[in-house]
Amino acid sequence: MELVERTGYFNDLNNQFARVAQGSGHAIFLMGEAGVGKTSLVNHFTNSLGHRAICYIGACDSLFTPRPLGPLHDISGQLSGEFHEVLRNEKDRTQIFSTFLQAISQSARPVVMVFEDVHWADEATIDFIKFMARRITRSKCLFILTFRDNEALAPHPLSTIFGQLTPDSFSKIHLRVLSKEAVNKMAVERGYASGDKIYALTGGNPFYVKEILANDGLTVPERVKDSIITTFHSKDEKMRELWEVLSILPSRIDFNLLEEIEPDYPNGIEDAIRSGVIVNRNDHLTFKHELFRIAIEESLSRYRRKALHSRVLKIMLKSPTSTLAQLVHHARSAEDKDLVLDLAPKAGKEASSMGAHVEAARFYQTGIDFASDEHPELPDLYSSFAYECYLTNQIDIGVMAQEKALALWRERKIDFKIGDALRFLSRLTWFSGERVNATQYGEEAIAVLENGMPTRELALAYSNLSQLNMLHDHRENTIHWGQKAIELAEKMNDPEILSHALNNVGSISMKTSSRRQDGIDMLQESLSIALKHGLQEHAARAFTNRGCFHVLIREYSAAREFLGAGLKYCEDRDLLSWYFYLLGEKTRLLVDTGHWNEAEQIAISLRQNPENLKLTKIGATVSLARIKIRHGEFEEARQLIEECKILASTTGEAYRVMPVIQAELELCWTTKQSIPEQEVQDAIKLLPDPTDSWHFTGIAFWMRKCEMDIPADGVVQYTGPFKYQSSGDWLKAAEKWKSVGCLFECALTLMEGDEEHQRQGLTLLDQLGATATSEMLKGQMRDRGMRNIPRGPRESTRSNPAQLTTRQIEILLLLKNGAQNKQIADKLFISSKTVDHHISAILAKLEVKSRNLAVAEALKLGILK
Repeated sequence: MELVERTGYFNDLNNQFARVAQGSGHAIFLMGEAGVGKTSLVNHFTNSLGHRAICYIGACDSLFTPRPLGPLHDISGQLSGEFHEVLRNEKDRTQIFSTFLQAISQSARPVVMVFEDVHWADEATIDFIKFMARRITRSKCLFILTFRDNEALAPHPLSTIFGQLTPDSFSKIHLRVLSKEAVNKMAVERGYASGDKIYALTGGNPFYVKEILANDGLTVPERVKDSIITTFHSKDEKMRELWEVLSILPSRIDFNLLEEIEPDYPNGIEDAIRSGVIVNRNDHLTFKHELFRIAIEESLSRYRRKALHSRVLKIMLKSPTSTLAQLVHHARSAEDKDLVLDLAPKAGKEASSMGAHVEAARFYQTGIDFASDEHPELPDLYSSFAYECYLTNQIDIGVMAQEKALALWRERKIDFKIGDALRFLSRLTWFSGERVNATQYGEEAIAVLENGMPTRELALAYSNLSQLNMLHDHRENTIHWGQKAIELAEKMNDPEILSHALNNVGSISMKTSSRRQDGIDMLQESLSIALKHGLQEHAARAFTNRGCFHVLIREYSAAREFLGAGLKYCEDRDLLSWYFYLLGEKTRLLVDTGHWNEAEQIAISLRQNPENLKLTKIGATVSLARIKIRHGEFEEARQLIEECKILASTTGEAYRVMPVIQAELELCWTTKQSIPEQEVQDAIKLLPDPTDSWHFTGIAFWMRKCEMDIPADGVVQYTGPFKYQSSGDWLKAAEKWKSVGCLFECALTLMEGDEEHQRQGLTLLDQLGATATSEMLKGQMRDRGMRNIPRGPRESTRSNPAQLTTRQIEILLLLKNGAQNKQIADKLFISSKTVDHHISAILAKLEVKSRNLAVAEALKLGILK
């Protein structure tokens, strides 16, 4: 591995060597903690000298009784026979030292002498170091001594040596750990999204960083563990016991806890701080390297770990500053069942309210782990766990947990709990893409709960059924069940149910031309209620539905606003199910508005995540298929469309099915393949009223291209630009397509006009990179005898090279200047995760594996100057 952030140190050694070569010897004490790279730097330096110097290297060893003059014995064989004999037989140290100095003074070339790990030096070696350092200016010798400054503390002889030397005869170089930026760069080059976790574990220690990256994981590698445990066992019993206590305190060591345990370890804390193992972080202490703590903790036996956690738990229970998370952690490890069952649900509720839903799920899982089947709160624990899984993109696990909760409530025969469990199971199964089961559970919930009592659970069940109907475009049913929920919510003054129900009714109304503004107003009210009362799921739904429906009706400026706000809101609160769903919907916007490279990379990323939901993957896969068609990758597009059909088939929703059929029609039109007429008719049947539907407008565009009859039982209220296109006003339609930002549709519409406008359409397609579409249309133009058909961009230009977007080039320029993800995000006013997506796209397009290689390739291709 290359030396990282060591150029300055290397230059210092080189500069000092240049002065030594002129006749002025010097001693350099190279200091730093274990693993900081002292040996690597010295080896790199000595190797670089080649034949310009004679190098002697010796080392001190961590022996119970150190070797007297061990480093000199290491190098004696490389010197004259006379010195070797003197070292073996002479008892007078002064004679040995003088003979050595004389031997190296006879060398015609400068001498570089390295003593490694002198913190383990014996008394005689310390005397030799003093002897040499006091006389070194008379020779052409660079004397490099490496040592761990955190282990050379008083009363160690090295702690006082500097005061006994002439100041101009020596210098000190203190090697620092790697910066966070350097660790991030190394991690990204190895395929990690960032180096944040690695830096947190290692504190930037190069040895630890290198081992973790080589180990391809965030566990403690064996070599690191061995190194740490060796250091641990070198301490006395009291110090080891203190480190064991501290090792069970993850992240921070509070001062109030130290006050309780310090009396048992006089001066122990101070010694640990002086040694550098423990560091002060303003209001608390912590291990300098998290790996050090983990390795010690993992070495504890179960009995020892349990005893230590019990001890710490007793102290923390008395402290008013102890958090629920800390108490649950120690209660679990102390195996205190009753305390875990008391505290874990409270901690889960607290974490959820703070938007830490991943942590909330873990707390509820902890409670489940400790509860018996008969425990009265077990069904609620399963339901709470299922809800947090629902929010954090763990739907399959959530379904299993909710099924368990339902079974337990049925055993206990509590109807309102059974009905509520059915209602939420309906929601979870919808998220799994199972329409039939979702509807069945939803209807069963109402049947159980409708007993004449206007309960909160019944209102939620009404709103859930309204939501299912909204998703299936059943307007009347959506409004019917939604209004029932709204009435109960208003009577109960329940903002959560009101926000949920308004969302449903507003969403279905927004799809209807005559009630569009009413729908927008209701969705905005739903969002306002959710934000005011901290209803995170419902705020996420409102952002999502506003964004998605603005994409559907081709209002892209508003769509960007709500999708962007929703992504940030969900990212900040661990609402991963919604975050990834929103990303999938964002790919539709990007494809519609011509940002195909960005859409492609996001879609690929979403598809590669095995945890992503069927619903998320449908949107991403359709977007990817549309791009593949336009680039001429027809077989891959066909496979993606077939995959989408399978994913969408169980949803029964036009919002999932229609885009798939549109993509298939585009593929058939572009490749002149037969049209799947029955599939088209089946898709149209999903629309209760095709005469007033944006979904129908979308599919009608491609049916018209494929010269299919467009069925309608009444006068079709075509929406958007297609309203003009359907009546034959292609020029007005093209202008409208362009004004809303759909340049691909604009280009295809221009192809319906005269020859001049057809040429404009081809130019636009070429600019977009729709090479396959363009070539197909050029063939048709040639068949009609048209001349002066635009050739399109040269192949070298068409490849762009690499088809990078303007945003990706901006990021490449920042990478060239050494910027890290956080700096790029701040500079461009985007999130760090968005930066990750862009960088992944850049690496894929340039076919390289690291940022540095991406910059080099971009310079080579002329993308960067």
